[in-house]
Amino acid sequence: MPKRRWQGDEVQPNYHDRGANKPKSIYLVLDDWHGGFTIRKLDADSPDLSEPPVFRLASPLNNHAMDFAALGRNIIATSNQCAATLVFDTEAEALAIGNPLPDALLSSLNFFVTADDMLFAFAYYFTSRPPSFEVMTTAKEDEVRSLCPSTDWSWKSIPAPFTKHQRIVSYALHRDRRTIFVSVHDRNGSGTGTFSFDSENREWRRHGEWMLPFHRQGYFEADLDAWVGLHPDGYICSCQLPPLSTTTTMQQPSWKISNEQNLWSPIHQASKTEGASLTYLGNSKFFLVDCDVADGFEFQDAFNDPHGFVLNMTTFRLKYNHEGKLRIINRNTTSCPVSRQLSSFSPIAFWM
Repeated sequence: MPKRRWQGDEVQPNYHDRGANKPKSIYLVLDDWHGGFTIRKLDADSPDLSEPPVFRLASPLNNHAMDFAALGRNIIATSNQCAATLVFDTEAEALAIGNPLPDALLSSLNFFVTADDMLFAFAYYFTSRPPSFEVMTTAKEDEVRSLCPSTDWSWKSIPAPFTKHQRIVSYALHRDRRTIFVSVHDRNGSGTGTFSFDSENREWRRHGEWMLPFHRQGYFEADLDAWVGLHPDGYICSCQLPPLSTTTTMQQPSWKISNEQNLWSPIHQASKTEGASLTYLGNSKFFLVDCDVADGFEFQDAFNDPHGFVLNMTTFRLKYNHEGKLRIINRNTTSCPVSRQLSSFSPIAFWM
């Protein structure tokens, strides 16, 4: 059975050969502070919430969720209710003012993905108008780390082939690190399918009426040569990458599901939006964070109570066995009580 460890249990220390390069850490964003959000720096091998957060971010509006995205070493915090953008530099542990959000990302449901040192945002308007596609770019001759977020980063709008009846449900970056695949659901049925966007040539292409099998973001894993993501039923799935060279529509790529272990339960999630969140740590290793209502609490009564929810942080690796089935190995879960403020926000983690 998978090993579950509760905070406070005796844990053997881990000794790492740090070398010359600064090691990466997990940066976990929680809504566990009554004034807004906290960012916590965690060791992937032994995540521990007992240490104070590295940063607290006051919410611009009470009882309203924020969006968080990663670009380089930076965590970018935005709200669809105000144009202000905040950039937390994880290396310097410093805060900067970012370039304001464009109007297209206000009063919308936004999804962010990074490709080719650019931050892309999809905005969904709940059938009032077609989804928009925005990109935040930087000066080509400079690295992201050397630029001033408020003056050297800029937002631009890119035409997208979607209608107001289409909603983005999943997306993933191709192995070439410049092509974004996007699956959309059409309320009318006729426009459901998968598209790709080449961030270098700024070109869209439709690949067929099939959908990516995972929910929200998938990650390319080189050893599996496949995308990995969370299946809506609570399992991990992998999906073969479609070819980029074809100019015609194609059938859905083959995909597999690791259904011997359910990593999270959608019906128990303490969020009405995203649910569990998956982060890729490299070398076939993943970090999954989800939040359940604690025993003895009803969903609506658990908020703002320091023991109202249980935060589960799970690390695991993936491989194909000799039969070609997707298997979860080296699974380890750390659970701890946590306070939650918002039903519209789910914890999210970044590896940087």
